Amino acid sequence: MPQDANLTLLRDEVMEMLGDLDTVLLELDKSPSDKELLNRAFRDIHTVKGACDMFGLSAMVAFAHDMETVFDQVRNGKLPFNRELLDLSFAAKDILLAMLDDPEAEEEKELDVLTGFQRLLEDGPSPGPKARGVSAAPPPAAPAASGNTGDGRETAAQAVYRIVYKPSGQGLLSRFDPIAVLDDLRGLGTCEITALISKIPELQNIDPLTCLVAWEIILRTDKGKNALEDVFIFIENPADVTIEELREPPANTGQQKSVAAPIPAPIPAAKPASQAGGAVQPAPSTPAPQKPVPASPALQKAGPPPQAPAAAAKKESQSLRVDAAKLDSLVDLVGELVIAQSRLSQLAAGINHPGLVTVAEEIERLSNDLRDNTLNIRMLPIGTTFSKFRRLVRDLSAEMSKEIELVTEGAETELDKTVIEQLGDPLVHLLRNSIDHGVEPPAERIAKGKPAKGTIQLSAEHAGGEVVIRIVDDGQGIDTHRVREKAVERGLIASDARPTEQELFMLIFAPGFSTAQKITNVSGRGVGMDVVKRSIDQLRGKIEIHSAQGKGTTITIRLPLTLAIIDGLMIKAGEEHYIIPLTLVEECVEFSQTMQSDRKRTISLRGEIVPYVRLREAFDIEGASPPIEQIVITRSGDERTGVAVDEVVGQLQTVIKSLGKIAGNVAGIAGATIRADGSLALIIDVPGLIQSIEHGAGKQ
Repeated sequence: MPQDANLTLLRDEVMEMLGDLDTVLLELDKSPSDKELLNRAFRDIHTVKGACDMFGLSAMVAFAHDMETVFDQVRNGKLPFNRELLDLSFAAKDILLAMLDDPEAEEEKELDVLTGFQRLLEDGPSPGPKARGVSAAPPPAAPAASGNTGDGRETAAQAVYRIVYKPSGQGLLSRFDPIAVLDDLRGLGTCEITALISKIPELQNIDPLTCLVAWEIILRTDKGKNALEDVFIFIENPADVTIEELREPPANTGQQKSVAAPIPAPIPAAKPASQAGGAVQPAPSTPAPQKPVPASPALQKAGPPPQAPAAAAKKESQSLRVDAAKLDSLVDLVGELVIAQSRLSQLAAGINHPGLVTVAEEIERLSNDLRDNTLNIRMLPIGTTFSKFRRLVRDLSAEMSKEIELVTEGAETELDKTVIEQLGDPLVHLLRNSIDHGVEPPAERIAKGKPAKGTIQLSAEHAGGEVVIRIVDDGQGIDTHRVREKAVERGLIASDARPTEQELFMLIFAPGFSTAQKITNVSGRGVGMDVVKRSIDQLRGKIEIHSAQGKGTTITIRLPLTLAIIDGLMIKAGEEHYIIPLTLVEECVEFSQTMQSDRKRTISLRGEIVPYVRLREAFDIEGASPPIEQIVITRSGDERTGVAVDEVVGQLQTVIKSLGKIAGNVAGIAGATIRADGSLALIIDVPGLIQSIEHGAGKQ
C-alpha cells in the first residue's frame, strides 16, 4: 500500500475500527443476542468498507462487503450469532488487518473465511459483489412504489422517508464522493433524488473541490430507519443529514430515479421537467422555503441539528491525530524549558531584583502549566492495551483445551503512552505463562474442587505517583521445591543455600529458567520471563511475585506515571547532589541519637521501627558525616525506608535523562538530571538501592 499522508490516515482509521470490532466480538461472545453490539459490529465493518472504498482498495472493499452482508443478516434476526460465526469473524478481522500491508497476503485464508460465510448464508440471500471467487447471491429486486414485489406478493411494512443531504466542508470532493452515498440509498428501495443547486455560483467562482450541491431524497423502503442511518455513519459531519419519516407518500414517488451524472451545472430559475433515463431531476435555483426537518434520534446524538451549526461547533468535542514523533519532540522541548526555567529562578533569587523575580515567577507558573498539559496529552487509558489481551486469552485457552475467563479492572487508569507501548510485550509473556503454567485443565480443576473455568484477573490502579498492574490467576501456583531444584541444577544457587520464598520466585526471571515438564507452543524453553524483567527495569518499574501452591499466583508490576519529568526532592551527601522522586517521600526528620533503636540500622519513628540506609556508605562517599543528619522517610508499596543524608536542599521539578549505554543500568540509580547551574545530579531509585544493599549483605 502506498504510504502517502492520506493513506497513513486511512490506516490509522481502519486499525482503530478493527480494534473496536475485536472488542465488540469479544462482548458478543458473552451476549450474542445484544442488538446494540450487533449494530456496533455492523457499523465498524461498514465504516472500514466505506473508508477503503474512498481510496480504491477494491480487494478490502469486496471482502468487507461479504462480512457486512453476514452481519446484516444477523442483526435483522435472519442468522444466529454462534461460535462458528464468531471464529470466522475473528479470522476475517485479522485478514483485513493483514490486507492493510499487502492485499494479496492472506488469499488462502481469505478464501476459507469467505467459504465459511457462504456456508452460513446457504439458507438465505447473500447480496453484494463477487469477492475473490466466492459468488454471492444476487440482490432482491427493488420493490415497486405500490409496495408489491415483482411477483405480486406484498412486501414487509414499508415506509417513506424524506432525506436532505447537504455535504459540507472545504475540499470535501478530494476526500469523499457524495454520489456513493446516493448509490447506497438507491439500493435500499424506490427513491426519487432531486438536486438542490441554488448555492452554485457563477462558473468562474466555483471551487472544484467543494461540494456546492445538496440533495433531497424521497425513499420508499422496508429496511427501516437504522438502515438509512447506517448509510451515513462515516460522513465527516453528521449535521449534513436530516431524515424524516413521511406519513403520506408524495404523489411523485412512484418512479425510480438514479444519479447518473456529476454535479449539474447552474440552470435558469424555471420549473424543470422530469428527466428521462434516470438522470437527476434538478430543483429550481430559488426553491420555496421549506419547513426544517428534525434529525432522527440517532443522528441527533451523533451531532447537532443543522439549524445551529455555529453554536454546535463551540460545544462539539474534536480530536486531532498527531504523529507520535512530534509529541515526543514537544515533550523534549518542554523538558529543556523546565531546566532553563529552573536556572532562571536560581539566577533571579541570587540577583534579588524585584522585576526579574516577578518575571521568573511568571515564567515558572507558565512552564509548570505547559509541562502539565503536555504530559496530560501523552496520558492514555491503559484499557487500550487490556482490550487486545482478551482475544489472546480466548485463543490460547481454546488451543490448550482450557476454559479461562479474563476479567479486567481499572481500564480507565491513565499512563504515559511511552510506558503503555513498552508494556505490551511483557504483559503478553506474563499472561501466556499464567495460561500455560498457572491455570489447570478443566478435569484437573474439578478434581481439586475448583470450578472447571479458571479466571485470570488483569487490573490497574493509581497508587501515589505509580501505576500498579496485577495479574492474578486461580491456578496451581508456583512449586517452590521445583523452582529450587531447577535453580540448583542450573547453578543459580548453592545446594546448601537457604533463599527466602520471594528470592526463589525471582529466580523465575533468570535467562533460560523454566520449570515446565515439556515444551509447548506457548512456553517451556525459558525464553520470555527474563525479557519481562529487563523490560520492566527499563521502564524504571518493579515486579513482584506472590504465590500459594494450589491456590494461584499474583504478579504485581509497579510503574512510574511518566518517563519524562518528575517532581523531586534534592538532597546532598558530601559534595554531591541527588534527587529522590517526591512521590516516594513521606517526610523528612532530623536524625538524633534518641531515635536510634536497639536493632542495627533502624530508627524508632513515633513507635514504629523503620530501617534506614546511609547514603554516604551506599555510594562510598568519602569524608565524615555531619554532626546532625537528615533522614528522608520513603514508602514503596507497604514498606517504609529511611535514607540518611547530609542535607535536604528542597523540592524541585526535574527532567529525567538516561545514563546512556556506557553507564548502563546502575543499581540504585534511576537516571540523572541537569541542575540549574549546569551540573549533574543523580536520581535515586530507592527500592532498587535497598534491594542491592540487601542482596550484597546476603552474599557476605
